Amino acid sequence: MVKILAMGDFHGKFPAKLKKLAKSKEIDLILCTGDLGGSKKLLKIIFKYFKQKWWTKISGKTAKKLVLEDYDKGKKIINELNSLNKKIYMIAGNWDFTTKGNIDRTMGLKLVSYSKLMKKKQNLIFTNRTFRRLKDLKILFFGGIVTAGVYTEGVFDKKETLKYKKKNKKETEHLMKYSNKNPEILFAHYPPYGFFDIVKFKGENPMNGKHIGFKGYIKFIKKNKPALFICGHMHEYQGKKKLGETLIITTGSAQEGKAAIIDFDEKKKKVKSVKFVK
Repeated sequence: MVKILAMGDFHGKFPAKLKKLAKSKEIDLILCTGDLGGSKKLLKIIFKYFKQKWWTKISGKTAKKLVLEDYDKGKKIINELNSLNKKIYMIAGNWDFTTKGNIDRTMGLKLVSYSKLMKKKQNLIFTNRTFRRLKDLKILFFGGIVTAGVYTEGVFDKKETLKYKKKNKKETEHLMKYSNKNPEILFAHYPPYGFFDIVKFKGENPMNGKHIGFKGYIKFIKKNKPALFICGHMHEYQGKKKLGETLIITTGSAQEGKAAIIDFDEKKKKVKSVKFVK
C-alpha cells in the first residue's frame, strides 16, 4: 500500500498542520499540484480587467510591486517545502512563475523561474509534463496551464475563441500521446471539464457560474481509464467523484489547510481509501 499526500494551491501560505503531516513517516509519496505564490490585490485587478491588459490600468510601479510580492511568496513556499527533507514531486499551477512568461506575469522583471529554483533544491522534483514510475505506480504528471473549457464556447470574440480552440486541440493531442503508457494515476492542476469546475466566486471572478475544467482530461480518462485522477485549482471544492472506473479527487486549497491522503493499492492498481484534511 502506498500512502499519498496530495496538496497544492498554497498561494503564499503553508499551514503548520500540513507541514507536520508531510513530515510524517506514514506518508510514502508527496505530490504537489502547484500555485505556490499569490497576491489577493493582484488577483482582484486581474478579475476586474479580465479581457484587458490589466497592467495598463494601474501604474507600472504598482504593477511591478504586486508581481514581485506574488513571486516572493512562491519562493518562500519553495523553501518551506524543501525544508521538509522529503522528496516532493511538483507540477506547475496556472499561477506559478515557471517560465520567463508573458509581461502580465513578470512586468519585465528579471525573475528566475520557479522551475529553475526547484531544480536547485535537493528535495523538490519538478516534473510538469512527464510520465514516471514511482513506488511501483505509473503516474502521468500533466500540470501547468491548460485551456479552460469555457474559453472554447464563445466567451470571447470569434478570433479569441478560435485561438483557444486551437490551443485546446494542441494540448489534448499532447496529453493523448501518453495513452500508450497506461498510467494508473493522472496528476494535474486543473480539474476535468464537468467535475469540480464550476466557478463560485460571486461578484469577483468574471467566469462565475461557468465550467473552467479541461475537456482533454475527460477524453483521456474515458479512453485510458486510470484508477485515479488528482487535481487542485478550484478552492471552492474538496471531494471525490467517479467517472466510469476512474476516481476523481480534488484536494482543496493548502492555503486553507486542506489536502488529501490517498491509500493506493499498487498491486491491485486501485484506490483503497481517501481521507480529506479539512
